[in-house]
Amino acid sequence: MKRDLNGSRIIITGASSGIGRALAHQAVQAGANVVISARRGELLESLKEEILKKTPSGRVEIVVGDITSQEVRESIVSRCVSAFGGIDILVNNAGAGASGLFETSNPERLERVMALNLTAPVEMIRLTLPHMKKWRENGKNAVSPMIVNLSSIVGLRGVTHLSEYCAAKAAIRAFSESIRTEFHPYGIDVLVVCPGSTDTGFFTDYLENSGEPTWPHHNRVTPEYVAREILKAVKKGKFEIIPFFLGRVMHRLNFFCPRFLEAAMVRFNEK
Repeated sequence: MKRDLNGSRIIITGASSGIGRALAHQAVQAGANVVISARRGELLESLKEEILKKTPSGRVEIVVGDITSQEVRESIVSRCVSAFGGIDILVNNAGAGASGLFETSNPERLERVMALNLTAPVEMIRLTLPHMKKWRENGKNAVSPMIVNLSSIVGLRGVTHLSEYCAAKAAIRAFSESIRTEFHPYGIDVLVVCPGSTDTGFFTDYLENSGEPTWPHHNRVTPEYVAREILKAVKKGKFEIIPFFLGRVMHRLNFFCPRFLEAAMVRFNEK
């Protein structure tokens, strides 16, 4: 379902840097009212200042906290409803990986990765769903709602040294496919975004780092490019996008030539 962002009410988690930060800038420039959330309050404040300097008429609300906390999740939802009167679009962008071999990992690392990359976005959807279902009550000014879940190219094909992260991103993609059909009667769209190598803090801001991921993560695209592609997909009501050329190539190779890609991964891992 196509939608206009002007006047829409958007929640963006993980907005202090990277894709989330770029999304906040571009969404407000498109006329959206935005609630931004992350753990680093000083970065959210600087983001709000930057946005309002470029778009003085913009409306931006801040919620500081860890998205894995139920209390923080409830605060984000209640802030959007109280400030803007409802919720149209949820962008589950917050996430982080943990690098290292599985055999040297532990249950605590798995729990942290899953809590941030799977449980938190799922529970955000649970909280926002009742508000999104009311969208038709807004009459001709209604914006058809959408849930945007950030998966990853490694959610389409797992790689060495990121096993827990790959599993979490594959899970949020599968979850998105399930709820897309479930929410269809409500007029709620679900978009899955599978970025590849993006110039964010992902490769430095690990939850735990005990080894470089053994896959090529050079030739990165910018967060601004990914954000533009996400907002285009939101407007068009798309199901899934892979905003990275090499990621699209890898996805096709995995579908049509899985043994070839597996052999390439093994050779790369041995270097």
